[in-house]
Amino acid sequence: MKYQRKQFKIPKEWIPVERRIAENILDALMIGVMIMAFLSSPFGLYIVAKGATKLAFKKAGFNREIKRLKRQGYIALEKKPNGWLIRLTKKGKAKANQLEIKKLRLPRNKRWDGKWRFLIFDIPEKERLRRDYLRKKLKAMGMYNIQRSTFVYPYDCEKELGMVTGYYRVEKYTTYVEANSCDIDRQLRAHFKV
Repeated sequence: MKYQRKQFKIPKEWIPVERRIAENILDALMIGVMIMAFLSSPFGLYIVAKGATKLAFKKAGFNREIKRLKRQGYIALEKKPNGWLIRLTKKGKAKANQLEIKKLRLPRNKRWDGKWRFLIFDIPEKERLRRDYLRKKLKAMGMYNIQRSTFVYPYDCEKELGMVTGYYRVEKYTTYVEANSCDIDRQLRAHFKV
């Protein structure tokens, strides 16, 4: 009797702690925070300020991920009198951008303002791969594809769409439109439940 090996997708909660630490470090560095390692922490933790949030890491895990990120060329370390300064390299900024786009979600307000937000694009055939990646990302983010190169969403998402089109370097081929009505209003309301 032959056994067939089955492949299964790893649930997000099984992502190794190390990878989550590395992603948080890159995220914190991406928003312009220079990380100073608090070597004298009595709790054996490193605290990293990210926006208004503080992230705490166990010292061993933090150090291991810092070494790995440095070895991979994502960060650079600089010795200072009171500790180490950690900064993103060009390669690290690209990786952090990739992680940021991967996690990006469109806002969903409790109350709809009655406007539709359209992203319309005309990306040339020579940029086909970028066009396909853009379409895939827009669908994954929850936009509704009403035509091959026209997507719609009910809530303000200009900032997020700007990030996505900038990441794929197709912003010069795109147009963002806000409209009070459209001829498929009923269909869109049903789809988005607004």
